[in-house]
Amino acid sequence: MRSNNIFQSKLHNKILLMMMLVGVVPLLASGVLSLYSINVSHRLNVAEIEDVLLRGTAEELSSFISGVAGIFELQVSFEQTSDIERESQNFILDQMLKEHADLEEVSFISLQGIETARKNRFYPVGVLAEDLRNESGAEKFLTARLGRNYLGPVHFTLRGPMMTIAAPVKNKNGIVISVLSGELNLRGIAEIIDRARLGNNGYLYLTERDGFTIAKSDTSALHENLNLAPLVSDILSGKNYLGPEGQMRYDSVFGGKVVGAGLYFPELSWALIAEWPVADADAILNTLSRQTVLFSFAVFLATIAFSVFLARQIVNPIRVLESGAKQVAEGKFETRVTIKTGDEIEELGDAFNEMTQGLKQLQELKDEFVFIAAHELKTPVAAIKGYLSLVLDGFAGPVSDQIKEFIGKVMNANTRLIRLVEDLLEVARSEAGRLEIAVSPTDAREPIRVTLEELKPLLEEKGIVVSYEAGDIPLALADSTRLREVMINLIGNAIKYSPKGGKIFVTHEVSGRELITRIKDTGYGISPEARKKLFGKFYRVQTSVTKDIPGTGLGLFIVKQIVEKMSGRIWVESKEGEGSIFSFALPLA
Repeated sequence: MRSNNIFQSKLHNKILLMMMLVGVVPLLASGVLSLYSINVSHRLNVAEIEDVLLRGTAEELSSFISGVAGIFELQVSFEQTSDIERESQNFILDQMLKEHADLEEVSFISLQGIETARKNRFYPVGVLAEDLRNESGAEKFLTARLGRNYLGPVHFTLRGPMMTIAAPVKNKNGIVISVLSGELNLRGIAEIIDRARLGNNGYLYLTERDGFTIAKSDTSALHENLNLAPLVSDILSGKNYLGPEGQMRYDSVFGGKVVGAGLYFPELSWALIAEWPVADADAILNTLSRQTVLFSFAVFLATIAFSVFLARQIVNPIRVLESGAKQVAEGKFETRVTIKTGDEIEELGDAFNEMTQGLKQLQELKDEFVFIAAHELKTPVAAIKGYLSLVLDGFAGPVSDQIKEFIGKVMNANTRLIRLVEDLLEVARSEAGRLEIAVSPTDAREPIRVTLEELKPLLEEKGIVVSYEAGDIPLALADSTRLREVMINLIGNAIKYSPKGGKIFVTHEVSGRELITRIKDTGYGISPEARKKLFGKFYRVQTSVTKDIPGTGLGLFIVKQIVEKMSGRIWVESKEGEGSIFSFALPLA
């Protein structure tokens, strides 16, 4: 018997697989593509954010440096070729310190390289003449004297990173008449770097040409040599790390894995680097990825559930038709199926019902025909038997021995024909609902004793011994006459299908609310395949041993009908070569 588990249905699994291929595979592909797209888009966004911050900060730094350098670009409004008066120099230097808080020291240098005036923020009284320095060999002086601005390398002091700036002082005609020099504290640059932030934990840092840190979002890394850190040496060599192609992921010297990008300052040979901790940079990516995965998983489960539901909706009507077809195959032509799908499957169910209705009518016509035919045959075959008996008894005159032999054979054939007609009548009555059974409290022992007495000649002919120990048994609900028919058939079969000298055991057993009667023989036994068909119409066990045993193949079918109409049940246990046990149970009275 096929399992009712829907998942063991091949059609159901095919439909489910097809729907999964149509629905789930594109969903999974879409989910993977979405994750890939989100990842690529996120990397582009991270690169864009870092690039925008780097470029914006770089412009701000350039503006800051240019603004400071612009203070030093002094041009007088007359044509003199000598130094500006000392009093004017001191006034200009005081104004420069006042206007720009990051300037710590400023000075004028003559064309001979000697300072002519110097002001220091921390010594407001000025510098004595004997303390003025000779800068004739200094690079700042030589560069500015040639008419170019000078932005010196960063040097580190106790007050922080500093940078020397120098510019030429020109007259009205653009002729250099002296040099203006100063020391700039780079804390303004540090403030710019500190304001630049990436997400929650990202930061920027700035290194000078030798790789020493000028500024960072915090001051923990100032004056630290980062020349060997990722990106730094490459950027200081003039290479930019910008855009998705330049973006890198690496372990930062400040700890943790970061997304890094960098920008080179060619005028100052500085490196500006952005580092964004991966955990912070990818936080939104991880959130989106989780949401995408959860959404895809939810849709996946919904698709699976819907696929299972739809497959069941398709398969269940087919199961109903399959069950109906099995019942029809068992001869239950009154079977009807109910299918409400509103489509061709419902039309198929209606067609099935019309077919079973037609089969039922054909079956009724056939049963009626068999019943009438068998009933009509019963009279002539009985008449034949009667007349043959009269001939054998000499009523028609003397009969030779040879004729008696021939008539005997005819009598045997007529007896088998009568038995067949009677069996056909029983089958026809049963299937036409005319099998009369009236159950009442019955002592099963009496029909069995009558049966054994009736079959005694057959038992003696084959030398078979019957053992029947009835004992005290409760009354059962049965039809005494029909019960005798059952016992005649079952014990008769045990005699026919047992070798000479065999044994038959008849026993009773009370189990629950049933009286079980067993007929055990030591005969030829029945194969498992034959047992499945044993109670069907016209079925006979055909083996090399049993093929010549006469019978109609209707006896066990009739027995089953009788037992079931008495609200009982019947079954068989057997092994080939070891005999059989036929058992039937009847309800207790």
